[in-house]
Amino acid sequence: MAAYPQLSHNAAFRRLWWGQTAGFLGFQVATLVTSTTAISVLQASNAEIGVVNAAQLAAFLFLGLPAGAWVDRWRKKPTMVVANVARTLALAWIPVAWLVGVLDVLQLIIVSALVGVSSVFFDVASQSLIPRLVAVDQISAANGRLEASFQVTRIAGPGIAGWLMGLVSIPLSFLAASLTYALSAITIARIPVEEPPSERPTDGGLFSQIREGIAFVRSEPLLGPLFLSIAWASLTTQGVFVLTPVIALRILGVSPSALGTLLAIGALGGIAGAFLHSRVVTRLGVGRTIVWCYTIGSAAAIGLAIAPYAGDYALAVFIVANVVMAFFSTLYNITQMSLRQSLCPRPLLGRVNATFRFAVWGAMPVGALLAGWAADYLGIVPTTVLFIALSLTAGVAMALTPAARLRTVPLPHQVESAQELECAP
Repeated sequence: MAAYPQLSHNAAFRRLWWGQTAGFLGFQVATLVTSTTAISVLQASNAEIGVVNAAQLAAFLFLGLPAGAWVDRWRKKPTMVVANVARTLALAWIPVAWLVGVLDVLQLIIVSALVGVSSVFFDVASQSLIPRLVAVDQISAANGRLEASFQVTRIAGPGIAGWLMGLVSIPLSFLAASLTYALSAITIARIPVEEPPSERPTDGGLFSQIREGIAFVRSEPLLGPLFLSIAWASLTTQGVFVLTPVIALRILGVSPSALGTLLAIGALGGIAGAFLHSRVVTRLGVGRTIVWCYTIGSAAAIGLAIAPYAGDYALAVFIVANVVMAFFSTLYNITQMSLRQSLCPRPLLGRVNATFRFAVWGAMPVGALLAGWAADYLGIVPTTVLFIALSLTAGVAMALTPAARLRTVPLPHQVESAQELECAP
């Protein structure tokens, strides 16, 4: 059995961590600049804003499952490097198109789709590489550090994006995101990890491999029942996410740079959640952390809908809602991701991660499209309230799964059925 150093002395994990952090920063900058470009530069409709957001996530719906089977056949580190190079080049096109005067919503959609395709392969490979770099009992801590970095970039990213949009121009700010992906590619390329060639599939068929990943998720007593609940949660919360900058820019009337600052302040809750994760799980247990943190975080989004009617307190309500949402959603994300990675056999990691990515991220473009179209017909605030209400039903569904009673995370194959798990009283 391989000997793994502690995370603080693990050079391979540190480089993955720094490479991921650079990519997280690029994601945060690109996400805000893309939405702001559509809203403020191209004057896109609510429906078009939904399409732009959906385009970046559509690849998880259409390529999510085969990507897992392909990544299981490939070395993970080179896959991540190539994906980052592709994202670098795609984002660099936007300022070029703007400078020559040809930028339009269609090009923004195409670039978002290309970034999304690259992100599918990067994310699946990244989640599959973590168990190769750290011991099983370190996976949760490793995810906690990555999530902490993600939350730090949620503060730095929007702030940097807002500063850049005020300093230069909105489209030129894409160059910052492009450069962070280039830095991520260089850092990840230097990870010292030995990846033996993957075994060729004995059945010779891509679709049979995909079915194998789906079959594992369906048959696993914890992951199977939780699968659909997480997918529905993803769809509904994405609708709220898409409408958040629309509320700020079009209803509250804040500037793009101010929006970056507001979102950065809100992300402080995510950092707190990442650092308190171990204590919360120890106290509540795995299952209760997943259910309660998701539900409370979803309910806190009502502050976004209240903000337009809060008068002088509108920005304060907007910020508080984002802080609470970030805190509880971070606890939820770390816990459910660590549960998935801990239970999955290593040879199936790519396919199982891709199956969840297909359900979780694949549901997001559907939520983005529905939110954009509904906002054009119902209005922005009523649509936000509708999606918040729908997201709470996912919390109810999670509470009814066997995972909700889970106290600790069992190692793979330690249990035969949900009844044999160590559950919370």
